[in-house]
Parts: sequence; C-alpha cells; structure tokens
Amino acid sequence: MSEKIKMALIATYPRMADIFLQLTEKQENIAAASVYASFERAVEIAKNMEAAGEADVILSRGGTAAQIKNAVDLPVVFIPITPFDAIQVIHHLEPRDKKIAFIHYMKNVYGIQDIAKMYGIEIKEYSFLNYFDIKDAVEDAYQDGIRTVIGGEVAVQIAQSIGMNGYQLSAGKEAVERAIEQAVTVLYEKRKEQNRAMQSKAAYDSLKEGIVVTDEAKRITIINPVACRLFDKRYKAGDVAGKDIINENCLKVYDSHREVPVYLKDLKKKTYAVTHIPIEKNGRFIGVVSRMEDVTKTQELEQKIRKELHQKGFVAKYQFNDIVTKDPEMQNILRRAQVYAQTDSAVLIEGESGTGKELLAQSIHNGSSRKNGPFVAVNCAAIPENLLESELFGYEAGAFTGARKDGKMGLFELAHKGTLFLDEIGEISKNVQTRLLRVLQEKEIMRVGGNRIIPIDVRIVSATNQNLREQSQDGSFRGDLYYRLNVLQLKIPPLRKRHGDVALLAERFLLQYHPDKSRLEKILLALTSYSWPGNIRELQNTMERYGVLLEALGDNVSEQEEIGDILGVTQQKAQGNTMKVEIEIGGELSEIISKVEYEVTNRYLEEFDNNQELAAKALGIGRTTFWRKNKGKNE
Repeated sequence: MSEKIKMALIATYPRMADIFLQLTEKQENIAAASVYASFERAVEIAKNMEAAGEADVILSRGGTAAQIKNAVDLPVVFIPITPFDAIQVIHHLEPRDKKIAFIHYMKNVYGIQDIAKMYGIEIKEYSFLNYFDIKDAVEDAYQDGIRTVIGGEVAVQIAQSIGMNGYQLSAGKEAVERAIEQAVTVLYEKRKEQNRAMQSKAAYDSLKEGIVVTDEAKRITIINPVACRLFDKRYKAGDVAGKDIINENCLKVYDSHREVPVYLKDLKKKTYAVTHIPIEKNGRFIGVVSRMEDVTKTQELEQKIRKELHQKGFVAKYQFNDIVTKDPEMQNILRRAQVYAQTDSAVLIEGESGTGKELLAQSIHNGSSRKNGPFVAVNCAAIPENLLESELFGYEAGAFTGARKDGKMGLFELAHKGTLFLDEIGEISKNVQTRLLRVLQEKEIMRVGGNRIIPIDVRIVSATNQNLREQSQDGSFRGDLYYRLNVLQLKIPPLRKRHGDVALLAERFLLQYHPDKSRLEKILLALTSYSWPGNIRELQNTMERYGVLLEALGDNVSEQEEIGDILGVTQQKAQGNTMKVEIEIGGELSEIISKVEYEVTNRYLEEFDNNQELAAKALGIGRTTFWRKNKGKNE
C-alpha cells in the first residue's frame, strides 16, 4: 500500500511499547504511535484516537483489546500470549511457588498445562471478561489456597493488594511481531473492501435508473441518488441502513423468491418501468434488487435511434397493409409472410423484377420483433464483385489501396439486431458465396484485412428473379448456401397472373398524380390486356406518365394520346407479341439456346432504344444476366 498505515498500540505495560516501537521504526509503510493506558482508560483513549483520525488500526492485548474492540469502529488486533511468554515467567518463580493461579482473558493459553508438568507445579486457570471478573478471579484463587498469581497488570495489582505474590505476564517480541503482521493484513483487506464498496457506490450512483437493494431481513442496504429522488427524499444515500421496505410488490418476492414481472408506475410525473429481482448466493435467498427505469427516456432514446437510422436510410418504410391485392394466391402469400415474420429464420423471396420483393421484405421486417432495429438493403447485382465483399463485411484501415484510413463498418455490422436484405442474391460470385455461407453458419464476421472476429445478430432476407434451385444443381450457385437462404420461401406471382390487381393498382397509382379516376376507364382494357413484363414497377411508371399528362392537358388529352402516347411502348409490345427466329441446326443444344437468347434480347434492345435496363426489366431478368445472354452469339 502506498499510503502509510497509522498503527497505534495501547500498551498495558512499558516493555510492550518498547518492543512495538523497535519493530515498526524500520518499516517505511507504518506510522507507529504507542500510548500507555490503564485498563480503565484504554477505551477513552481509543475513542479519542478514532475521532482525531490518529489511527487506522489499534493493537492491544487481552481484556484491554476486547474492551476497545466493543467501543470503536476501527480494526482492533489482539496481541496474544504465547507459551514461550508463560515459560519466561514460570522459569523465574520461587521454589516455594508450587501452586499458581494463571489469570487470562477468555481463552486458555495453548500448552500451559504441559508447561506445568514440565516444571512440576500446579497451574489453575481463571478467565475474565472485564475488570470485575479479574477481581473475582483473584479472590477465588485466594479462597482456593493459592498465593501466587500470574497475569496482566490489573490482576497483579489486585493480588499484591491482598498479600499474594504477583508476576506480570508480558507479550514477547514474537507475539508483538505477529500482531503487527496481522494488523497490516487486516487493514489491507479493509482498504480493498472499502475500494470495492466505493467503486460499487460510484457505479450505482452513475446509473440513470433507480436502484434499491434490500437484504433477507427486508431492510434497505443500498439506494442510489435517483431512487432517493423518486421517494421524496424519504431516504438519503449513505443513510439507509435498517430502513424498512416500502414497496408491496417488492415484498412479494420475499414470499415467492421469484422475479416480479415488469410493471409501470407513475413517479414524479413520469412513468417508470419497475422490476424486482431476487438475489441468491449459493442457492440461498439473501435479498432483492429493485430497478426503476424512466420509460420516457427510453422512448426518447428509441426515437433518436430510429431518427439516426432513418437519416442513414436503414429503415423499412412499408408494412403488410401497404400491399394491395385482390388475388387469392397473393393473399395467401401475405398470410404466410406474416407468419414467417414472427421467426428469425432466413427467408428467400422469388419473383420477376418489379413484382415487389423488397416491399415484401420490408413488411416482414416491420412485422417482426426486429422492427426497431435497422433494415439494411443491398442490391448485389449493382455492386462490382471486387467491392461487394468489402461492402458486406467491411474493412480495416489500409486493407487495400483507396481504403479509408480509419476503416469502414460493413453492412452486416450496420444491420446488427435488425434485418439485412440481399436483393439479386443470384448475382454474387463464388468467393462472396463462400464468405456469406460462413457468416450464416457462425453468426460472426471478419472484416477484409482484419484479424478479429465480430459477432453479429442479423436476420437474412434475400431475393432473386432467377431459379436458384437450378443454379445450385448445375453448380453456378453453392447448394449449401441455397439451403441456408431458403429456410422459408415466398414466391411472388407476376402481375399478369394476379387477376384483378392491374385495375386495382392502376387506380391507386393514378390517384397519386391525378384526382379523377374516371379517366381510367378509357384505357382499362388496354391495361388489362397487356402482359406487363416489367410488372408492378412498369405499371406504376405508366400511371405516373398518364397522371402527369392529365394534370397538364386535362380534357384536351385525346383517346389516341391516352392509348398511344401514354402506353406507347406498351401497345407496340401488346400488338407484336410474337417474333420469328431462324436458327441453323447444328452443334450442341446449349449453343442453339444461346443463339435464341441472343435474338430475343437483341429484339428487346431494339424496342427499348438500346436501353439494357428497360429491356432486362421487360424480360424479368437482371441487367447482368441480360448482358451475358445478349453477348452470347459473339463469344
């Protein structure tokens, strides 16, 4: 210990003080003080030393030490009497002293009867607790015919006053040295306990919630400042010992030894969530800890988190009631999706482009227990392969050229406690597939260029417009990853197969841009007869164009403009739904198929003015897939 120990000896005879000072003068960690005191004044002196802060620990012997211990809160160490100390006195007795009274505090001195046998004398032991016991012990010895007394200063004085021989028993160097070592240990442990208590108090006091700890006797032992304020200052921190419990729900724990479920209670014009939890040690009930958390602050914190997530774009905007449909198959899919939302299992959503896969994924997130967590969406096809890995898993500083100097958190980490939506999952490379599989198995990630494992808690919802089962069978997609992603499956039908939904959705989209839905009747036949290769996204864009034109021209919009200009590409494709492809027979089947795919994709490129994105959407495939099939003839 760096701080010096203030060690005080209250000696009952001068020789003890001399030994104590000799032993402590060379110990740099001890500031020693010795005071001689009679049996009667020892307590008064000890109290004065405690009040003045002159001692951290007090040493004394026998009954004097016992009296001091009962009077002060400081640690008190007893200086023992050893058999060697007794031998030093007995060795110098007169030959006539054959019957001895040995008067000591409480416990017998070990080996004293063996010493008596060794010297051929009789020793009768008398014990005491206080001054009056000493006087009675000396008088009893006298009545027993004993004329020689060995004991402390008081016993010797009383014996000599009634004509008996008195020999003072002194503690030797060994006993005092042992007591000093014990005093250092005792004080060291006390200071450690005080430090732990201060740390615990600081921890309790720093909490934003109210804490009350009660013992097995239903008395409060700890209460932090927040709890004090909640109870109208009926309790003061540091002045709680022995106060009774005032909460009836807390008392229920003493009867059941079970936690009381969280309940709400109004305190100081705020609402608090209160819980009472039993405390056990080695299976034995020893008390209760009660917690009072400000629900208002919790709500404010949640709002702040949601706001931050919203600013970053990591929120799901849509819910199940945002999905409009009359189609029985689609309604069945929604019912299943609501059931799936209640689990944490991976979900694979299949469907053509534009069918609303992300809308369904957001609804699943908002219908789950993770709804207050982040919703992170990533289009796997839109990010180059060499960047996708670092986007998903993050990277450490200096992981590669151009990396941020402080590294970057990946999308998996950003989605912790929430949902990660992997759109176009069929487009990821084999390398990323392997890493993704490990994440799903181990529930942990390692950043690119990193060497530490980061545990994550993320639900995976993935989507594809491809047939992953077939891809897993032909080896282009890992089969083990497919089964990990496809724990729960939802397959959204294309718009052309959702009976009644074209008119329903067209009306809903039109009303967003124009208040009069009656104009919809003029083009409804054209809308419902079209196959909508771009699905709901294409329908929404079409109705936006129509609504904008109606707002601009109103009644001046002719029927030809409505059908031709508004649905221009739509009508062309609706009237030209067939094409003739001539392929020279020869070669393998895969080559023939590639030629057909090239002709079809090339035709769509022509119809969409070489816009690959629109052509790919119309065919219901990803842009990367479209590009691959369209270049097949030239490879």
